[in-house]
Amino acid sequence: MLTELIDLFERDFTSDVFALTNIGKRISGNKDIMIQYIGNIPAVYTDCKFIYLPDKFKEDIKAAQGLVAHESGHIGYGSFELGLIKLIDGLTKKYKLPPLFIKNLINVVEDVRINGINDKKFPGFYRNLRELTLKMLPQIKSSIKSNNDILLYINLYMEDFDEFQKKPSIGMFNLSEKDWKGVLKVKKFLLKSLSPSASIISCDVLCNILKKYFPEEDSGSAQKKGNPNPNPNMKPNPKMNPHPQMKTINHMEINARNKKKKEKTDLDKISEKLIEKLKDTKLSPEDLDDLKDPAENLNPKGNKSRKEKDRAQKRSKNKKNKKGDGEIDKECDKNNQSKDAKESDKKFKNSSQDDELDDLIKKKFNLDDLKKDLKPRKEGHTSINNERKKDNFITEIRKLVKNADDAMKERLLILGGGKYFISSSKCERERKVINVKIESQKMCPDTMTYVQIKAKYHGIIKKMKLIFADLKNKAAVDTFQKKGRLNNKYIKAVTSDYQFKQCFTRKIIKKELRLLLIVDISGSMKGVKIRAAKIAMVMLYEALEDLAKIRIVLFTGRYDALNILVKDFNEPLKLNYFDKFGCHQTSRQNLDGISIKHESERLEKNDLIIVVSDGQPSADGGYSLFDAIPDIHDVRKRFKIFAFSIDSQGDYLNKMYGKDWILTSSRKELELGNKMLKFCQIIVKEFYR
Repeated sequence: MLTELIDLFERDFTSDVFALTNIGKRISGNKDIMIQYIGNIPAVYTDCKFIYLPDKFKEDIKAAQGLVAHESGHIGYGSFELGLIKLIDGLTKKYKLPPLFIKNLINVVEDVRINGINDKKFPGFYRNLRELTLKMLPQIKSSIKSNNDILLYINLYMEDFDEFQKKPSIGMFNLSEKDWKGVLKVKKFLLKSLSPSASIISCDVLCNILKKYFPEEDSGSAQKKGNPNPNPNMKPNPKMNPHPQMKTINHMEINARNKKKKEKTDLDKISEKLIEKLKDTKLSPEDLDDLKDPAENLNPKGNKSRKEKDRAQKRSKNKKNKKGDGEIDKECDKNNQSKDAKESDKKFKNSSQDDELDDLIKKKFNLDDLKKDLKPRKEGHTSINNERKKDNFITEIRKLVKNADDAMKERLLILGGGKYFISSSKCERERKVINVKIESQKMCPDTMTYVQIKAKYHGIIKKMKLIFADLKNKAAVDTFQKKGRLNNKYIKAVTSDYQFKQCFTRKIIKKELRLLLIVDISGSMKGVKIRAAKIAMVMLYEALEDLAKIRIVLFTGRYDALNILVKDFNEPLKLNYFDKFGCHQTSRQNLDGISIKHESERLEKNDLIIVVSDGQPSADGGYSLFDAIPDIHDVRKRFKIFAFSIDSQGDYLNKMYGKDWILTSSRKELELGNKMLKFCQIIVKEFYR
């Protein structure tokens, strides 16, 4: 009964993961996106290929839906097209702020933008995430208070959480009324546009607002000392924040660094142009008003406002007269002078006092005073030019924001139509698998032969054979002969053609264990690793020879995969073939996904696959881990795959094999063999149980 309940749970869990994966595909636009639960990780994050969740959300499907929708939104809505490295570098230099603070600020602004889009497009998933945040509010408040976390406060303020709509007073961030109104303007601007360009501009303005709360010498000295957390507000506390994407921002940075020119989207290109434009100009909250679409200045009837109308009339009049800016300014000066003269004449007529006359004459004809009056005019002319430059700059920025909004609308249309905008990069030609036998290949064999290995480790092999001998299929023993029950076909046989072998029933359950051992022989396996793999193969074959059918294949390649057959299921092991076990002379790379998927096509329903390798897939033409993952996951749907990895590092094993992998070290040449034998002991026992 307990086993049935476990099986039921596993089936339900699998269906949940399948449903979450479909959400991820729908929102991210990546048909190959996968969901991975990893232990007790403190944060939910994505690297554009996987969405990683803590195990605690396995049972909380609503929270998992909200988190997956949010993380896949980072992929689909352009967080990975933000020009992150250039943006961080530009804001750090311009505002003299710590890079870590700016990274966290970008993360907060992007979280608000992603949630803003999901609130409109997928309100159910957004509500699920909001409910999770509300549950964690006590912890969030504690985090804000203990870490002086102004960014987390701004995050909750921009997402309209009730308790966070007033001006904060936390630690060093006691914002002025003017600055708080500036944050309000940023909020309105960001939630109106919701494009990556809006995030870039919002980050720029927020840096301009918050920079005064960072003493410049402190941030500079902290950076010189190499202290990544010079201020308390920059301590990330992922346990308190329900969706900090602590690693998402790092993967965005890696993605931006590795992105090729041909892979850049319209959003990528617009982001880069905008960052370049903003490099030497600081935006203030007031500038956000000027970035509004000019169409908003139209009155309800569709006519321009009076100010806009007057400006347009002046421009058209000047164009008709074909007067340049300099001539227009001179004309203004003359008009103003004549106006002053008329006023003075009027005063002269009405005055009856001589001193007033003298004053008027001095004021009208004194050249020194006239020069003094002209000086401010020159300053006014300069300010007009600066204002025009600013207007031109704002116009260019507004145009880029408009282009980003259009690109974002197009992206949302693509996602809304259920199409994928992220596709795996295609190679020049399709990769194929070359099947060969080891006797025909030029190998660099390990010097230790099959006979030498068998002799050296004879004691261990004999011990394992005895253990496996007790695990044979007990159900195959004949129990009916002792009872003397006649075979029901016996009478028919003797009355017809007299061709029969046995007259008593012999009940035999044909259950046959079949193992595929597929071993990586790429260049990195050369030396102690290949010897450890060879010893393990000999020990395993000797121990299971009478119990299982074994196929041994070595895999390597360059652009195409090369699968080298050492022994097939129904063949006896030829020692001279096995002694060639080693690295290939010319092919030194590994295409794990292609090789394993190809071999799986030869297998039967209950066959098991054991993979021995030492690192991530890599081959000519850009073949990498993310090319191998979909193929291996496809095989895992049909067969059990268990991986033994030698001296591996990183979490790539989780991505490829889930939890079905074991680490071994090459420092002890027997470690791999011993672990494989213990593992097979469990597998065989379960198989024949």
